[in-house]
Amino acid sequence: MDDTKPTRNYKDTLFGSLFYSCENAVENAKSLYKALTGRDVRNAEKCRLEDVLFRQFLNDVAYIMDDVFICFIEHQSTLNPNMALRLLIYLSRTYERFFTGKNLYRSTLIKIPTPEFYVLYNGKDKLQTDTLTLSSMFKAKTDQPQAELIVKVIDINYDRLDIAGLNDCKVLSDYAFVIDAVRKYNGDIEKAIKECIEKGIMPDYLKYHGSEVVNMLFEEYDAEKALEIRGQEEFEKGEAKGRAEGRAEGEAKGRAEGEAKGRAEGRAEGEAKGRAEGIVSTLVSLFKKGMLTLAQAAEEAKMSPEEFQRMATAQQ
Repeated sequence: MDDTKPTRNYKDTLFGSLFYSCENAVENAKSLYKALTGRDVRNAEKCRLEDVLFRQFLNDVAYIMDDVFICFIEHQSTLNPNMALRLLIYLSRTYERFFTGKNLYRSTLIKIPTPEFYVLYNGKDKLQTDTLTLSSMFKAKTDQPQAELIVKVIDINYDRLDIAGLNDCKVLSDYAFVIDAVRKYNGDIEKAIKECIEKGIMPDYLKYHGSEVVNMLFEEYDAEKALEIRGQEEFEKGEAKGRAEGRAEGEAKGRAEGEAKGRAEGRAEGEAKGRAEGIVSTLVSLFKKGMLTLAQAAEEAKMSPEEFQRMATAQQ
């Protein structure tokens, strides 16, 4: 459909190199496509968005297969929940490149390649879903959304390839082994590459593209570690914030409860003191009128006669 040669205007990942940029990328992509769909294809035409105009919409791998299917494949170590929308943008931009101008105003129906979307995931966290949909992003949910895009999500970690049924793609299996080795050696890329070559994992590719592979793997592993560190930092920040907010809430609640208790106790003490003073005042009045003796009044007031006498004298 288009004979525009791809340009390397951004840094490829090892996955992108193997399935899109290297000398055997087209054959590798055919093998991967067969593993994903079960279909054999004769022709695979690259159609990744790499134009300067579309630089902000770069995607990993995109091919038109036998002029019938258009396949978008994204590789991620951290699953992006917005991939359905991103892939819709990639698809529309790609269609726009091939079907513009007068073609859209024909009276006859234009046939377009059938789109297929895959995210190949090799992060450390367990996948929570095998499908991402555009409709799940809609603000208003309907029983029959009038627009939909479905993305298949597949775990391609080395120990999960067999479950995913993708072991038939040798290049993908080798790629997964390389990534697993890098993690096993905790980022010692040269040691991981050495083991892969010794075990016959992409020996020619790793030898020929040695320094480039090291750089690509270093950036991928560095980004993965950065995301882990950032996640841990955000967790620690959230934990500290939660602790501070909990402490503040606890102090505020404690202060409020303390104030309420203090008011209640003060009110009770005040009422008790008022009642006691009222009783003593009445006893003093009765004593002064001769209705109670000093001993009787002092006993009722729970005072000694001397204390009661001083209080009666003070109230004159």
